[in-house]
Amino acid sequence: MLYEQSRIFQRTLFFVDFVLVALGWIASYYLRFEVLTTGIFALPEWVPLSRYLYFLPWILIASSFVFWASGLYQSDRAQRLPRLVFAVAKAVFLELLVVSASLSFYRELYFSRLTVVFFGILTPLLMVAVRVALYSYARRARQQGKNLKRVLIVGAGKAGRRLEQSFQQYPWMGFEVVGFLDDHKPDDPDVLGTTDEAAAVVDRFQAAETPIDYVYIALPLTAATRIERIVEAMSTRLAHVCLVPDLFQFDIINSRISDVDGLPVIHLIDEAPLEFRRFIKRGVDVVFSALFLLLASPILLIIAVAVKLSSPGPVFYRQERMGLNGQTFDMLKFRSMPVDAETQTGAVWAKPGENRATKVGGFLRRTSLDELPQFINVLRGDMSVVGPRPERPVFIAQFKERIPGYMLRHKVKAGITGWAQVNGWRGSTSLEKRIEYDLYYIQNWSLKLDLKIMLMTLWSGFVNDNAY
Repeated sequence: MLYEQSRIFQRTLFFVDFVLVALGWIASYYLRFEVLTTGIFALPEWVPLSRYLYFLPWILIASSFVFWASGLYQSDRAQRLPRLVFAVAKAVFLELLVVSASLSFYRELYFSRLTVVFFGILTPLLMVAVRVALYSYARRARQQGKNLKRVLIVGAGKAGRRLEQSFQQYPWMGFEVVGFLDDHKPDDPDVLGTTDEAAAVVDRFQAAETPIDYVYIALPLTAATRIERIVEAMSTRLAHVCLVPDLFQFDIINSRISDVDGLPVIHLIDEAPLEFRRFIKRGVDVVFSALFLLLASPILLIIAVAVKLSSPGPVFYRQERMGLNGQTFDMLKFRSMPVDAETQTGAVWAKPGENRATKVGGFLRRTSLDELPQFINVLRGDMSVVGPRPERPVFIAQFKERIPGYMLRHKVKAGITGWAQVNGWRGSTSLEKRIEYDLYYIQNWSLKLDLKIMLMTLWSGFVNDNAY
């Protein structure tokens, strides 16, 4: 119900923004051509409103697309004012980039730059003002007790408490948690009774003329029998019943809910879903890698010559690694060892103090310059700039049974740099800690986190005591 109400509210905002964009465009025209027309704002040429209205449909289409793509209508945007302002400002800024770029191709019509500037100022002000007014009105109405929905949560564990926090984050939705039912926390002041007392608690609130509207069952899957009893008891009451399975006992990766012919399916471990942010990430990978290879080409050429002169053999070293969904690929490096370095030993884990590398190779390893050809892998789509470091299949066969959650790191593309690496977990450091950081990255991935990792890599990620 919380999701449905939030979705309705956000879609309402979408249509409201549609109107506000049109008002902002027209108001910007009047401000430029009817109000500010003297002094430093003197008009070089007067343009009729009809010429600006002619382009308005494209402004609306571009704005709607950019607003949706930027995540402006995600439910978490209904939060504190600073986040709200930032979300709107970011969306309008991206909109201006798209609109300005499109206007530059439309040579037949000159648009006043001041009009575009006014539009970039007025539109977000209108959007923020409307949102603040709507949220304030809804919050005030809920505080006055209007249309409150009382919620009883069965299960005071992680899932139940997280559900309570979600309701508290959206007070304008009007969900009031009256308490919990739990079999293991009798001393908790928020616990009103055991799970077997669900019907009695609901009846007690009904008798007090403060009926419970929703019963949320937040119990682990192992409590199937108790869940069945509660649902059966609630079937003779008027309260709505919702199931929120407590899945915190699992390592959840890219969880989501889908359906197969109407049958609900919970994805516990899955590949990251295709969404607009993923396309942006791929775009950043391609552009950044292409620019890097272009700008660093003189350095790459010098390294290639040094590698070639250091010992006989090819410049590049191709090594099989495992990437997204277990697919293997040949990862490129500048060769840092003689070509026969592993002929006798086979695959060997790099460790401090080894002397297999050439003099040039040792320097490349310590500075991580041997990794630079992997930007070619990024362009080919084998890797991303940021992600868990790929490993050799021969070592994965050893690690996957010994380290819990090891294979979960293959649910995203491997990266040149990653959260574990910029925090010092590379080389012969703890594999358990490395996996912990990799899983944190997967579960908390965002474009902002990618940018942070890239900046941390530039600052301290190349030269590292654990690089050898």
